Amino acid sequence: MRQHDILVECSQLVKEYKGTRNKPVRAVHDLSFSIRQGETFGLVGESGCGKSTLGQLMVRLLEPTSGTVRYTNFQDGRGNRKQEKAMRKENQIIFQDPYSSINPRKRIGWLVEEPLIIHGIGKDAQERKAMVCSILKEVGLDDSYLDRWPRELSGGQRQRVAIAIALILNPSFVVCDEVVSALDVSVQAQVLNLLQELQEKFGLTYLFISHNLQVVSYLSDRIGVMYLGGLVEMGDTEQIYHHCLHPYTKALFSASVDAFDSVKEDLLLSGDIPSPSRSPSGCPFHTRCISCMKRCIEENPSMVEVSPGHFCACHLIQGMNT
Repeated sequence: MRQHDILVECSQLVKEYKGTRNKPVRAVHDLSFSIRQGETFGLVGESGCGKSTLGQLMVRLLEPTSGTVRYTNFQDGRGNRKQEKAMRKENQIIFQDPYSSINPRKRIGWLVEEPLIIHGIGKDAQERKAMVCSILKEVGLDDSYLDRWPRELSGGQRQRVAIAIALILNPSFVVCDEVVSALDVSVQAQVLNLLQELQEKFGLTYLFISHNLQVVSYLSDRIGVMYLGGLVEMGDTEQIYHHCLHPYTKALFSASVDAFDSVKEDLLLSGDIPSPSRSPSGCPFHTRCISCMKRCIEENPSMVEVSPGHFCACHLIQGMNT
């Protein structure tokens, strides 16, 4: 990957919280990857694996315990309010639940206009209103929605408002955190198609987070598979969808109704994902892996490039490629 293609890059990112008896709970563990300008990087994994925490770290809603998140167009703005504000303008997030992510006590027009006021954009209220109407039109809502309340909208309409709020500042990078999981199936496809259209029109870069491999595969250029705070496999969508290698990725596809025969095997996961406060020794997946070896219990595998652009953290796979 050429350096000038990279928009955002994580390096050895760690996020810990204080647990019981001050024992650290590690939500994100030593995670490194980058996202190219204009691409959609899909992030998939079970609930509790740290996907949403990572998304919030990447737009600086959370600060990392250690490691860095670097943006091509910005130096580290911590401690500099002007740089921090400019960085936040360029990096936005759309949350999962449209029923709780927007203020129910404000009208739609006010909600979409607020970011413009915060960042001092628009010379007067009339210009800001025109900008609000324009972005609402882009997400499929007309001017009549300006004076409506969130309670009057359906889930799909509320999520369109949330998308408008995120895009009103014309950002470069948008984290889409489970943006369709709370919606009806019929509405999900509409929102996914809308996100694609907006990406093409405005040149957006997405981190698309979901527990649904089918949704991620439909929208993404590359996919990262996350388990217990770390990446276990990463590659182009074609590689992951047709030639996934890690036992965890294969198990996720096995549980997927529409997975292709080439990856659909009887590899159902047993048990739940371990608690981040009691992470297993060695490979974090060994407690649920049907291919577990002694080495897996003792040593955590590093992420290795097993073929061009295809990375996997698995002793079994790495042994087959040596």
